[in-house]
Amino acid sequence: MSKSSKTITWLVVIVIIIAGIWYGVTRKTPPSEENPIKIGSILILTGEGASWGTAAKNGIDMALEKINSQGGIDGRKLVVVHEDDQSDPKNALSAFQKLTGIDGVSTIIGTTWSHTGLPLVDLAKENKTLIISPSLGVKDFNEASEYLFNTWPHDFYLSQELADYVYKKGHRKVALIGAQQVWVKDQTNAFKSRFEELGGSIEVLLEPNPTDKNANTDALKIKEKEADIDAIISTTDGILVGVQIAKRVREIGIELPIYSISIDADVIAAAEGAYEGMEFLTFLTPTQKFQKEYEEKYGLAIDIGAASAYDAAILIAEAMKETKSTDTAVLQEHLNKIEQYNGVSGELVSDGKGGFTKPFLSKKVVNSIPIDIR
Repeated sequence: MSKSSKTITWLVVIVIIIAGIWYGVTRKTPPSEENPIKIGSILILTGEGASWGTAAKNGIDMALEKINSQGGIDGRKLVVVHEDDQSDPKNALSAFQKLTGIDGVSTIIGTTWSHTGLPLVDLAKENKTLIISPSLGVKDFNEASEYLFNTWPHDFYLSQELADYVYKKGHRKVALIGAQQVWVKDQTNAFKSRFEELGGSIEVLLEPNPTDKNANTDALKIKEKEADIDAIISTTDGILVGVQIAKRVREIGIELPIYSISIDADVIAAAEGAYEGMEFLTFLTPTQKFQKEYEEKYGLAIDIGAASAYDAAILIAEAMKETKSTDTAVLQEHLNKIEQYNGVSGELVSDGKGGFTKPFLSKKVVNSIPIDIR
């Protein structure tokens, strides 16, 4: 072989080696099916509140699909074990024990609502279990431990804003519909306190048990004060007792405007027209891109929990990647240092205690569809 031929051969070999190295470095290696990293979820997947839990489940699944398409966590696949608590605190406890004791999970996304999340606080602290809720809105959850977080803002913020919103609309004397639920009482008290601070008054205060199916008595209390009030306020987001009262109010001929917070598609449908024209405030603020991808993938309108659960899963994955650890002591320390996070659920700003705040939207129900109020 001539000297020039040898040179060409070596050049070809070098080019092949360089190309192989480049391909190995730049290609996205599929995550290994062996030794996956498990996380868990505890959500309402059946019964009242299932629209929120299902949305959160879908958001988690979308996030993990993206994470794993990009190589997973250092080549390991990230998988999730979903558990349904059916909005029952006992089921939430059983799900927690299964995930941590049988499935070997130490990081959980959930719960959907406060009454199932608060009973897990002591167990999470004791076991150093990292939990991020996508829709639980009371500060008593995340502020109880450095291992607990919310990607959904605290409910009282929105209720205080609703008081300002209603007062600016010119309303001064209102009927306030709450319920005997921990987060609803938080919201009711926040609205009442702020509205009275502004100079308004609560002429009728109703706080029925969520299981109470007879709304007639409560509706008649509003009817008795109809001449003295100029609006009806509902802080019963997620549960149907407020819907039942609103339906009965309309049936007996009361046409006062209704205002609320965090209304979802299931509640609007259950109202059967009673919420038509209602204005409400919400922290459901997904990016347009995520909303489009979600609705095309699932054939469903995006609901509360979807984007915030997606962000929770991405935050967990990024913490694992950046710290190169799955140890919850390491992960919580990383997450507690986050000051701001721009996710698909909005611009999240940390309150320094495991909670996040963000801007809200004003909406109105028109033809049973929530539309933005500009």
